[in-house]
Amino acid sequence: MMTTPRPSPAHVGPHHDLRGPGGVGLTIGKTFTFEASHRLNGLHDGHKCGRLHGHSYQVTVELTADELVGPGFVTDFGDLSPFGAYLAEHFDHRDLNEVLDVEPTSELLAVHLVRWFLDQVQPVIAGRLVAVTVSETPKTWARCTVRATT
Repeated sequence: MMTTPRPSPAHVGPHHDLRGPGGVGLTIGKTFTFEASHRLNGLHDGHKCGRLHGHSYQVTVELTADELVGPGFVTDFGDLSPFGAYLAEHFDHRDLNEVLDVEPTSELLAVHLVRWFLDQVQPVIAGRLVAVTVSETPKTWARCTVRATT
């Protein structure tokens, strides 16, 4: 019977700096869900998205870091709970046309959520936001990426 070799102690340990030559990048993600309705304006007559309809939305945030914190985290998943609370309070079981100041497309919702995250969550967590992906269905999604600043 074959066994998977265990990492040698030289490859694991307290060194959490990922920068420099040969450094690695780590990205984590967490998916949140909410139920909401919307309709899209400006579409041709008969377009199904012009009618009020609902989705089971999935919103995934992705974060990265140059150094790990705590026991070896990019960001503690628990520190993302304010984002989940924001989604639950402002979007869950709501008509997105009534809560957004823009057309409630997946693309514009992703942009809105990136801006909110950068303003409200980013300043108080380790790691930095890479992207927010909004899915209306299992087969469709829109992703807003955040360009790294140096």
